[in-house]
Amino acid sequence: MKPYLSVIVKPTLFCNTDCKHCYHTPDQRESRTISISTVEKLMSMVASEYEAAWFIWHGGEPLTLPMSFYKQVIELEEKYFGKNSFRYGNTIQTNGLNLNRRLMAYCREKAINIGVSYEGPYNSVLREGDVQKSLDSLSSKDNKYSVSATISSGTVSHQKEIYEYFRDRGTNISFSPVIPAGCAACNGTVPDADEYIRHSIETFDEWLYDSESKVPLIPHYLYILNYLGEPTPSDCAHTSCLTKWLCVYPDGSLYPCGKACPEEYRMGNINDMASLDEAFSSEGFRNILLASVKRREKCAQCEISRFCNGGCSMDAYYETGTENNGGDSCRIFKALFGHISVEIQKILDEQPDMSKYNLFVRDAIVGKLVNPKNIAF
Repeated sequence: MKPYLSVIVKPTLFCNTDCKHCYHTPDQRESRTISISTVEKLMSMVASEYEAAWFIWHGGEPLTLPMSFYKQVIELEEKYFGKNSFRYGNTIQTNGLNLNRRLMAYCREKAINIGVSYEGPYNSVLREGDVQKSLDSLSSKDNKYSVSATISSGTVSHQKEIYEYFRDRGTNISFSPVIPAGCAACNGTVPDADEYIRHSIETFDEWLYDSESKVPLIPHYLYILNYLGEPTPSDCAHTSCLTKWLCVYPDGSLYPCGKACPEEYRMGNINDMASLDEAFSSEGFRNILLASVKRREKCAQCEISRFCNGGCSMDAYYETGTENNGGDSCRIFKALFGHISVEIQKILDEQPDMSKYNLFVRDAIVGKLVNPKNIAF
């Protein structure tokens, strides 16, 4: 059996709001939902071919499907992976509008992670609907979710404020820039790369010296671990994800990524397969694999290529073409990772009083000072 697979499942492309940066254009957001028979086929195949898997329920808006659907999903996971086993896990990535206490209680019971796409006080820049009302309706006991903030041209200069907003609420927060795909391809929501870099570094510096903060800042914290040589994977864009991720659409179509892959990268339909090996042997997968190899060959001489693994193939596809590097996502990572690595190396060299640093930074650095042979540089 293969060791591990991350599976993005889009149970529907329908959404109850109209985000300006959505990977899927309005004409793609059909109301079709994935069938339970397709879900069962997926669970059966993944469980028989992989030792463990993580399922990310995305969309569209996955919570436009009723809770009964997710109860059936869990029953199928327990059937094929084993009840109370550690072979599988789940995350629901939602806009938060349909969250309620009953759902959150069930997610706690079944250890389902909840990720909310939300920009706090700037949420209306990209999204419709009052998600804060839904979040406020949850008791503190129910308040078990993390936030993914998508940074656009309208919020690029407010990254530090967004971090502080969620820090003050004790909510884990991750940042990612809008990419020029789907609706964002031509509506002006993609942020300027240089401005994104400047304010992302500003936010990191705020977090680095925020000794009272109880939340990690993602992906910045993952970049620290990456630089220190931790076995923990970095963010998915910099982990050489091909063969390790799969995306399932409502009709059973398979793609290598959830970022609205083009038809040329389609890997077939799970309902027509006897094994997932067929998907990874498909012409669509071969197309993205060969193009990605060409890009990574061009990256080989870069001083940080071992940390970025050539970046995200789909980001490259929408910025410069899959075979080419040097787009905005490449420039952003290089600048941000470069700044972070300099700051962390300075701490390692000087070994200052660590009490002034963020808790997560203190733990990561102290661990490496105790075990310096593990440091990656």
